[in-house]
Amino acid sequence: MPRIEPLERKDLMQYSDMFNELEAFFGFLPNDYLTMARKPGLLEAVAQLTNVCMEDNGKLPMQMRLLVTYSASRAAGCNYCIAHNATLSDRVGLSIDKVRNIHSYETHDIFSAEEKVLLRVSAHANSIPNAVTDEDFVELRKYFDDDAIVEVFSLVGMMSFYNRWNDSLATSLELPAKNFAQENITESGWEVGNHGE
Repeated sequence: MPRIEPLERKDLMQYSDMFNELEAFFGFLPNDYLTMARKPGLLEAVAQLTNVCMEDNGKLPMQMRLLVTYSASRAAGCNYCIAHNATLSDRVGLSIDKVRNIHSYETHDIFSAEEKVLLRVSAHANSIPNAVTDEDFVELRKYFDDDAIVEVFSLVGMMSFYNRWNDSLATSLELPAKNFAQENITESGWEVGNHGE
């Protein structure tokens, strides 16, 4: 049960274009945006931040961006965002085997060396306290330039906001994301937690 009730989409017609874009991206309208709409400036700022972080002309391919956001959410333990990122990963063509085995990325041979670095660093960056080391940067620089590294940390920062927001407010998980997560990632420890109805 959410701690703050989301507003009704029908009462937010001024955001129709934004909501339609979100629905096209996710396959559904995330409830967290309906809660953020209680503070319109926040909703608009977060939507803009998300657009900038996830834009198609970034340095990292979308599949790598989703590995970063998925790993960051797993480090934070936000089951709402874990389910969203797993669902999105599937939508952008990331191997379902990678989605299912992300918890063992360090040892699983399905992940490339550069993916392992991204997964490690994004998990370190979204841990509390932050666990990013100089050695992490040495490894990152083997595969990525400074612009790509900034993109990685922008994605982690974006997810840190979403993780704190959704876990704190117990945002209700939408049925498409819940169903995907239950079918695909429960074996890796995922559960709906406080995001159920």
